[in-house]
Amino acid sequence: MKIIKSLLKSFWQAFHTDDEIVKIKKHYPRLTGFISRRLNTKHFAGLPLTLLLIAFFYVLLLFGGVTEDLIKSDIIISADERISTLFYIFRNPTAVTFFLWLTLLGKSYIIILLTFVTTIILWLNQKKWYIATLWLALFGSETFTYVTKLILNRPRPQLAVYLEHSASFPSGHATIAMAFYGFLIYLSWKLAKKRRQRILITLFNIILIILIGFSRLYLGVHYASDVWAGYLVGLLWLIISISIFEWKMSTTNNSNSKIILKPKTKQIITLGLLIIAFSSYITYGYFYHPQTNNIPHSEIFLTAPEIKTIFSDYNLPRYTETLTGKSQEPISFIITSRDDDTIKNAFSQAGWLLGDQINPASLKKLGKTAIFNQAYTAAPMTPSFWNKEVHTFGWEKSTGADTVRQRHHTRFWKTNFITTAGDHIYLGTASLDTGIKWFITHQISPDIDTERELILTDLTNTGLIKNVEKIKLVDPILGQNFSGDQFFTDGQAYIINL
Repeated sequence: MKIIKSLLKSFWQAFHTDDEIVKIKKHYPRLTGFISRRLNTKHFAGLPLTLLLIAFFYVLLLFGGVTEDLIKSDIIISADERISTLFYIFRNPTAVTFFLWLTLLGKSYIIILLTFVTTIILWLNQKKWYIATLWLALFGSETFTYVTKLILNRPRPQLAVYLEHSASFPSGHATIAMAFYGFLIYLSWKLAKKRRQRILITLFNIILIILIGFSRLYLGVHYASDVWAGYLVGLLWLIISISIFEWKMSTTNNSNSKIILKPKTKQIITLGLLIIAFSSYITYGYFYHPQTNNIPHSEIFLTAPEIKTIFSDYNLPRYTETLTGKSQEPISFIITSRDDDTIKNAFSQAGWLLGDQINPASLKKLGKTAIFNQAYTAAPMTPSFWNKEVHTFGWEKSTGADTVRQRHHTRFWKTNFITTAGDHIYLGTASLDTGIKWFITHQISPDIDTERELILTDLTNTGLIKNVEKIKLVDPILGQNFSGDQFFTDGQAYIINL
């Protein structure tokens, strides 16, 4: 650190004594004077204000960018619904309960309570200008968020755990979390005496801010861009409030204030306030039972001839999609089945295993077997999207190598289409994993048609197929999947009635 300071000091001295720099100073005294004042570290109006202004306009541009993406339905927004669906498949009751408790720390009732507690503690310690800074950050950010919600009026995600009645963009929880807990970080660096305390408080509040935003995504009540925009709004008003406070402190004579209470008395009151706040949080959380969201599911009935034209009649995508909506492999199968159990039984008898759900245990096992090149016959699959939805089922079949790095696999999506005979319609793709790529996902064989024929043969051998028909779904193509693996296909697809 000393070496870096010494180098910077030497550079600064050389910069000021350079002949060309001296000439510029003489020719442009106003410009160089302005720059010098902006870089002055001894006054708030110098370098501190310059850095705050740079940060403010940078954050403002980021917020303007994500807002523009929302209005224009740009690529970031197209990824929102797929990310929401991705979180939906990871949802389980235990995690939902955990994140419900966590998301309460960004709810208005709890934040108002914590703000009053913080206000009283600051008042007891004669920090009145900090109180004004806190309330300006909260009031400004929440007002800005409320107005933005009214203007843009973005609907909430359909896969939410519970109902929220305000607009979605930007996230009020993310906004208030950044404003309030971000202020606590600033407060710690201004008032905490020990560096270790400042670092611990900073880390704790940063993690809390991130987790509150993440809870909104996991519970499905916000899109990713909503949370990001909320963070930016909270940060904007935090910068505004801190700038005003620092300017005020730089122009105010901070004489010692009168002591209201003895230090021990203030400690007792502070501890009592914190206990009240914690007890109120626990009580509120215990009785907090938001209205559950009943996810709508509309069913569309088709006659047998309509199955061939389902994609054109209902403007459905013929290809699977990446997270950002880019097309991947085309659909290879249209299967009609009485119910989920029927199609599961067909693949089971064909020698295919249903892949495990993605969770910490299955991911740990997958990582271990991939590293040591071992078998994992029901390994979870990388999520793939069709019509903005994650695949419903994934089946796999071991190759002769008997390793998790190589496997036949197929993904299927259960649609909301039902035949007049009462059969559900499932759409699927097929491919062969040939190895591990980036230690994250698999590399596929380019010949996906061979895998399509393998699945048809295996299902035919079960004797569970009523009839099968081959149709041309797309033109022959050479394409790439999300990880850049190339594939080729003749564009044919099978309609199979189980």
